[in-house]
Amino acid sequence: YRQISHPLAAPHDREKIAKRAGAKLEEVAASPALNQLGLEYEARTGKPFVELILASRAWHADLIIIGGPSRQQGHLLGSTGERVMRKAPVPVLVAKKALSATPKRLLVPIDFSPGARNPAEDAVALGARFGGRIFFLHVLDPTPLYAYSDEDSISPALPIPPLMPADIEGDWESFLSTLSLGKVAWERQTEEGRPADKIVEYVESNKADMIVMGTHGRTGLVHMLLGSVAEEVARAAPCPVLAVRPEAFRFEIP
Repeated sequence: YRQISHPLAAPHDREKIAKRAGAKLEEVAASPALNQLGLEYEARTGKPFVELILASRAWHADLIIIGGPSRQQGHLLGSTGERVMRKAPVPVLVAKKALSATPKRLLVPIDFSPGARNPAEDAVALGARFGGRIFFLHVLDPTPLYAYSDEDSISPALPIPPLMPADIEGDWESFLSTLSLGKVAWERQTEEGRPADKIVEYVESNKADMIVMGTHGRTGLVHMLLGSVAEEVARAAPCPVLAVRPEAFRFEIP
């Protein structure tokens, strides 16, 4: 891709690059912890995030794992990683550190939307598999909302009173009742503040091993206006982030 986007750069032998990368992968896979796994590798030419998604389809992948940036270079998760998170039709794990086989502490940020159900169900399955504990977190954003009168568009906007924790008790009950929690240990918490910041703070204070959350998949102006809490969290969190797509999402090749 560098050779295509920067034609004046020194040319690279694609076959040599593929062989060199394959040799490194085979060396890693030969380690005692991984020697029971099968390994295949492929080198592609094109826009990286598109080729990653096409490869996941061709290989019928269940999960895409991408490297995560450090906090010092958080903004450099950049177009490839963030676009994969936003557009992949399968869950995407942003790897920040190695995961052990011990019981996991899983943080599940939720907003009570339909798109929050899939990541919550995946977290419950992981919690059951690893004997872990699940922390459901909802963050009340104090940013003021405003309403405009349809009858008089000239009148000033009226602030909408912010929600309080007691106002969402019904949402908590409705959401949790849809999950098959079984014997999985769990707890819930409502915080107030900027969602991405509060999620990262909660990870640090509760020593969570992984964040499991949904990401909306919007692009263009809507994405610019609404932002993506999942992408912010992936840049700032000290632990791996598993981003799960909405069930109805369909990726279209640009």
